[in-house]
Amino acid sequence: MQGLSVVICTRNRVQDLTRCIHSITNQDIGRTCPIEVIVIDDGAIPEKVLGEFETLLTACGYPFIYHSKTDRGLWLSRIKAVELSTMDKILFLDDDVEIPAHYLSTLNQTYLDYPNCSGVGGIAIGMHNSFLGTIRCLLSFQQSLSSGKLSLSGQAGSMYNWHKARKIFKTEFQHGCNMSFKKEAIKDLGPVPWLKSYSVGEDILMSRIARKSGPLYINPELKLLHHESPASRDNLEDVAYTRVLNHVYLLKDKKSGPVGYLALVWTTLYLILREQPKKNVAAINGYKKGLKEIFSRQTAR
Repeated sequence: MQGLSVVICTRNRVQDLTRCIHSITNQDIGRTCPIEVIVIDDGAIPEKVLGEFETLLTACGYPFIYHSKTDRGLWLSRIKAVELSTMDKILFLDDDVEIPAHYLSTLNQTYLDYPNCSGVGGIAIGMHNSFLGTIRCLLSFQQSLSSGKLSLSGQAGSMYNWHKARKIFKTEFQHGCNMSFKKEAIKDLGPVPWLKSYSVGEDILMSRIARKSGPLYINPELKLLHHESPASRDNLEDVAYTRVLNHVYLLKDKKSGPVGYLALVWTTLYLILREQPKKNVAAINGYKKGLKEIFSRQTAR
């Protein structure tokens, strides 16, 4: 069916999720585009709350689909969402965001204006770097000179310049809290062994898969408020290690040459130095483990 599946992947954030659901019910899109709302849950939501969600959404004409799963992980939630979606476009929102009233209508119009695209993304309000921060990100290879490009080490730091955009632009990647795709472009998603739990870099991989079907765009009019509840409830050392390791896999998937891996080494060294003044031992140890992983994998090649 031509329409939009609004998907929220969540885990034990009932307050955040409730706020997000309320923002979806305040849309000005009317009945011009069929909408369904899908919640994929890795935690537990009380039945009473689920009933309230269904009542709110049904009153807007939005069918509500809820799925609780035991095989935890964000990437697996994305896969399940694609399976459950009955619409031809899928919007993925984080559970801790709020979308303005024009968001869904603007997104729908963007797909009409760019019929050959495979996906459209937006911008999180407040996500930006200072001038010095931009210089640091460029020098540490966390950011590219082009807003729509990944850095040499495969990092997505260029999104911190998206707030400067005044018109729609092409991009290699979208931001996971605020990304959408045509279902046809991501219909063949399958399990990926290295994408576990918080699944660092899953939005980059999904964007890469979708781009095989057509270009991706960022529309600066698609701004949302991201409250940024803790990004991961996992161990800080594991998160830091995974941040490095998953980018090794992303570079491998891209068939990157030695330059990409050397850039990732430089990025990781910078991240270690950045944590030193804070004495964040867990993060430092995680990045060091990641650094060893880069060298061991390159030595084995």
